[in-house]
Amino acid sequence: MGLSVSSYLLWMLSLGLDACLCVLLFWRGASKRLPIFTVYVICSLVTAGTCWIVFRRYGFWSYAAYEVGWVSVGILIVAEWLVTAELCWRGFRAYRGIWALIWRFLLGLSTALLLHATYGALKQSNRIGSLVLTLQRDLALASAVILVAILIIERHYQLGFGSLERRITIGLCAYFIIAVLSNSLLIQWYVNHWPTFTNPPSVEHLEAWWNGLKLAVADAALGVWCFALRKPLPAPRPLPEMLPNDTYAELSPAINYRLRALNARLMDFLKT
Repeated sequence: MGLSVSSYLLWMLSLGLDACLCVLLFWRGASKRLPIFTVYVICSLVTAGTCWIVFRRYGFWSYAAYEVGWVSVGILIVAEWLVTAELCWRGFRAYRGIWALIWRFLLGLSTALLLHATYGALKQSNRIGSLVLTLQRDLALASAVILVAILIIERHYQLGFGSLERRITIGLCAYFIIAVLSNSLLIQWYVNHWPTFTNPPSVEHLEAWWNGLKLAVADAALGVWCFALRKPLPAPRPLPEMLPNDTYAELSPAINYRLRALNARLMDFLKT
């Protein structure tokens, strides 16, 4: 099939953990709490199983495996970005104004990164591979930064995160960071060595570090998520109660007055 023994074992472990996580998500009722994450886990299981069948039948480096593999990666890229958006929604769903700003920012950022990846891929001989890898690297980097920011904000402001959401966020952060590093190196490999793609030593070396590293981190994240679901989930934390609109209207003039007073003091200080 063309896979190294270590990648073979890691892949089998990943399939088993994916299946276990799917069962736990539905058994513990987490699928209703995190529907997009549940779809992402199902997509990961289905695409991994499909790739496994194709690789077994046609070989790891066949053109059938090439097409199925890139399509699978593309599906997971979209699913991972949507999971990032879902975690943002879980944290800020009580603050409609903040969430309205966040989802517009995510939409604009994804569009910009897609255009950037497409522009870069047009210059490469392997356009599909370069497009998918660049987009995966850029979205993974953006997702890692966003999720780290969410963890920091959640720690200081006590957002509506439970232990499951926190562990999912940490696991995805680790996976995205490794994806950024490995994909950056792989993009350079494509740029410099694509004409020798059929060279067996180069191919085996590429497969060994790229697949092995990403599978190891993914398996670790899956294990953490399965461990988090070993027990029934606690009741979700109630959303914070927002003040009535009349209260905001009463407080606004007082706040503006204090800001104007502070501004006047600063201006006087600068003049002296």
